[in-house]
Amino acid sequence: MVILSENDYLDVKLKSLIADYDTETLSNLYQPIIGYAALAVYFTLVSESKNQKITSVISHNQLLNRLQMSPGDFVEARKRLEAVGLLRSILETKSSLKIYHYQVFAPKTPAKFFDDTLLYGMLIKAVGDVDANRFKSIYQFNNEEEGKDISASFVEVFQPNFDDPAFMKALQGVNAIGRRSNKINSEFNYDLFFEQLAKVSQIKQDAFTKKDMKEIERLSTLNGISVEEAASMVASVYDPYAPKGKHVDFDKLSAMFQERTEYSYLLTKKLNRASNKNSGNSQLAGKINIMETRTPKQFLALLQNGSQPALSDLRIVNDLSKKFNLNNSVINAIIDYVLATNNNILSRSFCEKIGASLAREGVTTTIDAMNYLKKVSRGQQRKEYSEIPVVLEQQQTDKKTKANKEEPNWDALLDDIEEDGGDDNGKA
Repeated sequence: MVILSENDYLDVKLKSLIADYDTETLSNLYQPIIGYAALAVYFTLVSESKNQKITSVISHNQLLNRLQMSPGDFVEARKRLEAVGLLRSILETKSSLKIYHYQVFAPKTPAKFFDDTLLYGMLIKAVGDVDANRFKSIYQFNNEEEGKDISASFVEVFQPNFDDPAFMKALQGVNAIGRRSNKINSEFNYDLFFEQLAKVSQIKQDAFTKKDMKEIERLSTLNGISVEEAASMVASVYDPYAPKGKHVDFDKLSAMFQERTEYSYLLTKKLNRASNKNSGNSQLAGKINIMETRTPKQFLALLQNGSQPALSDLRIVNDLSKKFNLNNSVINAIIDYVLATNNNILSRSFCEKIGASLAREGVTTTIDAMNYLKKVSRGQQRKEYSEIPVVLEQQQTDKKTKANKEEPNWDALLDDIEEDGGDDNGKA
């Protein structure tokens, strides 16, 4: 993960021709999956690619002002576009300067969209069977033909001489831009889940409701369980005699997922020494990176020097996910904040109070969660999430790493960066 600064530069290039009908495809088929914010970012980037014929590079601050979007929300929208193959992001670093090269791809044609199990499956999850089939029918044509086809052929009309030099030149080809769609990467693969399930049981795919699969995916993602392991555990708690929708004992499955985690690798890693994939090396960057890339269970284990989290703590984590629909990175921010401000005690009531607040605010990213919690901890009443300066310049690193080898508290981390050039609007 790379922390985005509003002062980082960007350029945009179209990697495909984008036709007028693509707008309808994006609105009908992609928007239910990626959301309106990601779609707004997509169209804005397409527009910016044309604007850059005048100004080749702009800052993210200019783009965010145009979108009226926070850095955290932009990064989340960007990830969604990358996940479905509409965008590729390339980072170029020159000393302290960072330039993001955004490559925009066309959406799949409707035919290829509905042939893609991941995309069509996500559409069904988002809008349900009825609307998904309605959208599919929009793009279906009647191929029945009445009578005899008497259409003229190309050769019949033009009678081309293929020895003509024009055709020899045409064979050489040109590097013209065409229609390209990007590849999609997925973590919880439904096809792989059912393939593994068939190996360990005779349970059929239609035995599960959409609600069942959504809960299996949620628990698997929350606890960092692989798709293969999830399938095996689901098979072990599956009751074929129960009515449909109640075949899976989710209480038992949740307990199994919570107990199944490899902690041995965590014993050699402490939170303040964990590897950092960010371009900056500050402790805040490392902390955000860990929150974004670890499940809450793994994050708790890191905070406890590799020891297994208490089941009571894991039940709190599960309830935060289930009750408030919070993702892993936001839950990790809650855990860290509560432990830091509550004498290392993970209080259920405190966690749920914060979780409810973040859910009401619609917070979905680590950075925005930390902004909100910092605001709360300092008794402020404003509702903007822009207090954390997300710029992490390389030249700030030496000063911070010499300061204190112990893990600093939230205010110390944030104040360090503010003193190095940030302001209350999160700008470097």
